[in-house]
Amino acid sequence: MTYQELNNELGNMDLYLLDQVLKGSFAGKKKLLDAGCGEGRNSRYFIQNGYEVNGLDIDPMAVKFARMTFQKFSNVTFREGTLTDLPYPDQYFDGCICSAVLHFAENRDMFTQMWNELYRVLKTGGILFVRMSATIGLGDNRDARFLYSLTQDDLDMISEKYEWAEPFKTVLVHDRSMSVLVLKRKA
Repeated sequence: MTYQELNNELGNMDLYLLDQVLKGSFAGKKKLLDAGCGEGRNSRYFIQNGYEVNGLDIDPMAVKFARMTFQKFSNVTFREGTLTDLPYPDQYFDGCICSAVLHFAENRDMFTQMWNELYRVLKTGGILFVRMSATIGLGDNRDARFLYSLTQDDLDMISEKYEWAEPFKTVLVHDRSMSVLVLKRKA
């Protein structure tokens, strides 16, 4: 496979999400939510491989671009919306992807509301992939570009409703901490 063919298959997928694809974390998880999908960069692989993908984003231009990009596929729907009020039934998705979105919550209450909505729409045993900024490992050098950063208290809250499918990871680069959470919804 050439690098062009690989790029066509994967697009600009988040590297940590690609790691989960390669590990089989989404095998058998056919109905997915890409929460905060933007232009659909993390959806491409799943769409092209027959997953039913529902992308949701607050930015109408990003949603329009995603619709145009994937218009030939019948297994994808992109819509405008917010993570604080997801327009889907309870336990609807086998897997949820939420990459570089939750740190735009305005405060902990909004973060918790978004988190609870992701939990609500994910089936028991479903996989949740989250990548977001964190205070863990930063000390007092918090990155001001993000409104909200994951804390140890948040991890404690998360552990009440989810099992860790993978160990918690944080990467610290130039006073910026980004965390990866791969979780499995408890009953």
